Amino acid sequence: MCRFKNWYQDENGYVIQCEDCRHFQVSFGTSMLTFDEAQFKSFIQLVSDKKANHALMHNPDCKCIILPTPCSQIHLILSENEFMNLHEMIQAADTEIQTRQLLNFFHSK
Repeated sequence: MCRFKNWYQDENGYVIQCEDCRHFQVSFGTSMLTFDEAQFKSFIQLVSDKKANHALMHNPDCKCIILPTPCSQIHLILSENEFMNLHEMIQAADTEIQTRQLLNFFHSK
């Protein structure tokens, strides 16, 4: 049975990590994605790149942003507002993870 570390949670979803197998779960809206550590880092980069290169839409509620998942037959389709919420959520989780890694590094010295 997994023991989870909660990296981020709000009304839109959460990012948690199993302390044993190190897999991540990203829950957003009605979707839950499971990633190994490399896939999670790739997903963070994918969302960051998409945000950097995304042109603003006239209707921020139009579901027009498509994100691939580890399963090639399944994609997330998000509105601009949802996408911005997802970006904020995973960036906050990544900041927490990096902060914890730095603290662990300094405590191990």
